Amino acid sequence: MWYNEFGKDGDVVLSSRVRLARNLDGVPFPLAANEKQQEEVLDKCRGALLDKGDNTLEELDLKFIDLSKMEDYEKQAIAECHLISPQMINNDKRRGLILSGDSRVSIMINEEDHLRIQCMEPGFEIDKCFDTANKIDDHIEESLDYAFDKDFGYLTCCPTNAGTGLRASVMVHLPGYVLTGKFNELAASLSQLGLTVRGIFGEGSKGLGNIFQISNQLTLGVLEEDITERLNQIVSEVVSNERELRRLLYKNDKYKLEDRIMRSYGILKNAVIMSSDEAMKRLSDIRLGVSLEIIKDIKYETLNEITYSILPANIIKNYNTANEFSRDLKRGEIIKERMC
Repeated sequence: MWYNEFGKDGDVVLSSRVRLARNLDGVPFPLAANEKQQEEVLDKCRGALLDKGDNTLEELDLKFIDLSKMEDYEKQAIAECHLISPQMINNDKRRGLILSGDSRVSIMINEEDHLRIQCMEPGFEIDKCFDTANKIDDHIEESLDYAFDKDFGYLTCCPTNAGTGLRASVMVHLPGYVLTGKFNELAASLSQLGLTVRGIFGEGSKGLGNIFQISNQLTLGVLEEDITERLNQIVSEVVSNERELRRLLYKNDKYKLEDRIMRSYGILKNAVIMSSDEAMKRLSDIRLGVSLEIIKDIKYETLNEITYSILPANIIKNYNTANEFSRDLKRGEIIKERMC
């Protein structure tokens, strides 16, 4: 999967994402629509994207997934991989997912909006994500009419998404900011610049393993290109500062930092039982150690693979574990296997 790959500036930026929120003209938003209307939206969107007579998006190898036929833990597993939002897990609405063959493109149907077009890439690749999302958006608009207002732009269920309907974000690993006590200062500064910092799974989540999302706040009254350009500029500065903070940490307290990193390395390679929170915390130390070349026998790709494979629902899905204790046992086993 793409999220196991190591991309541009991947020592800090794990992945990039662009999401476009769109609604069909003349149809109630999903939360206000009845089942028949939801079904009609589902059929129209599927038709626009999967029409076999049109090969515009053929290279994406798009396939439809009926979420109503999946167990909650299966939906949770794909939410952990950021392919659907957590809101799509426990809901009786007629909802669907259109997924590309490499999972870089995921299009949610009947989430909060009729369409959530989401494109992701490993590393720092906002522009590449936007280009793909824009291509898909243009293709859909050739056959479907969007809800659009000349003053307010694209109309969305939540007013904060109106206008461009664009959310651009990066997933970043920020141990330098956290361990030097500068993270809260960063979050406040980004807020003043029109960006927001959230946890690894978005709004309301925490920064597991010092991994956070940085995204734009404003979508109304700004151009799409201005949003992506501004995010690129600010995140580039965050990346540069994070690297410098890591170097300062190592320079100012070399032995304590080495001890912290190697202690986590030893625990991960030998522990039998491992909770999700502890695993993410210690994997953050390992990732920091790799970036500072303290650890040289582990690749970023391995760490990326471990990170997603040990999340709770993915363990349930892949290993049929019945309870939290059995998941913690399996998590310890997975980590040891991958790190050896």
